[in-house]
Amino acid sequence: MQAFELPLEGLARQVVLNAVVADYRDGRLKLALLPELELMLKADIKSQIKQAIEGQLGVSLKLDFECIPSLPVETPHQADIRRQEQERQGVIGQIQQDPVVQQLKTVFGAELVEQSVRKRNQENERG
Repeated sequence: MQAFELPLEGLARQVVLNAVVADYRDGRLKLALLPELELMLKADIKSQIKQAIEGQLGVSLKLDFECIPSLPVETPHQADIRRQEQERQGVIGQIQQDPVVQQLKTVFGAELVEQSVRKRNQENERG
């Protein structure tokens, strides 16, 4: 089960995207997250997350949260950021190899400002 499959929005979604499964046994699920997210763990947020997971899995469970200084694996949010950066680096490589870019570098001494390479916003593409 991936976090983005859960019918969650807002704060509850953010908590799940920044948590990892620490343990699951005997109907008890423990999610681990970093201490800085502990303030987000209000009773209603915990309840929303529990209901979403139970609905997705079709089981009743006890849900616990554990705040730990560092997580053993990357969270769904961290994985998404890593994938986006890998994609961005691939695009930068393609731009650097483009013959026109190569010619601009040679003739005019142009340089690619890598920080400026970003994914286009779909709203900008429509307008």
